[in-house]
Amino acid sequence: MAYNTLPELFPEEKEMPLAKYYYNYPMHDLGPLEKQVLDLGPMDPAKAIKPENFIDTLKPFGEYDEVEMGYCMFPDGSGYVATYTRIPPDVDVKKMYWYMGWLNHRSKSMVFGHGNLRYKIWNPADHWDHHFVNWNDGKDGIFTTESLDLGEGDRKYDTIRHNYNLRDYGLSEERIKEITDSGCKVKETAGWESFDTPGAHLTLAQIRPCPLGGYERRGREWIGWRPCEGKLIREEKTPCDEAYLKKVMIHTLIEWNHMLTFVNDLYEEYHDKPLDAD
Repeated sequence: MAYNTLPELFPEEKEMPLAKYYYNYPMHDLGPLEKQVLDLGPMDPAKAIKPENFIDTLKPFGEYDEVEMGYCMFPDGSGYVATYTRIPPDVDVKKMYWYMGWLNHRSKSMVFGHGNLRYKIWNPADHWDHHFVNWNDGKDGIFTTESLDLGEGDRKYDTIRHNYNLRDYGLSEERIKEITDSGCKVKETAGWESFDTPGAHLTLAQIRPCPLGGYERRGREWIGWRPCEGKLIREEKTPCDEAYLKKVMIHTLIEWNHMLTFVNDLYEEYHDKPLDAD
């Protein structure tokens, strides 16, 4: 992986106080347990959550899937990625949610065409741009430009993340009550992704208290699927193979672990400043 050799920022970006989060918080490789999981190769597809059962991702406190971290191809050519990240007790999840909203806005000194430094700091090897499609709010989706190879030379691609309501796809009042009664919150919307090439990804994640303390993030992606008017649509032109799924898994694990290294400091410096502060 080439993520320790980062792209240089533009001169205007280097002048921003935010630049220190790009240069002074180094990215780290996967941990030994994550590497061992990847070394095992693809998981058994029978142990993956099928697309039609994707709501099963949302579980009460202390309940888990048989496989919490892995990837595989389904017989129909679509794919599946499961990732798991521990969030330690010294990271307040409210700061992570704040960051996920804050990075959609550009600071006053950012130059159009230079990407979004607020997004670059999350994964300096792969991230480039991030903003609301309509530049005001998320109702029309969120635009992203990134690669997935951690600096190995793949092209960057454009993505639009669209919101959908989980109640339209099987999230029942009974399931919501079961989860909330266990001490976890339920977010009733999630996102799916379209790209600058044919295809779609269905995504769903749950951040909840961890029995060992702190919180945990359980993320899932179904490559080649999207929601539409209460049904799931198979997008057969979506590029998907085991090598691609492995890249998605590694990229996701590294970026979420990297956020944990800087989000406390970033929040303390910026959460009470004007939204366009450099």
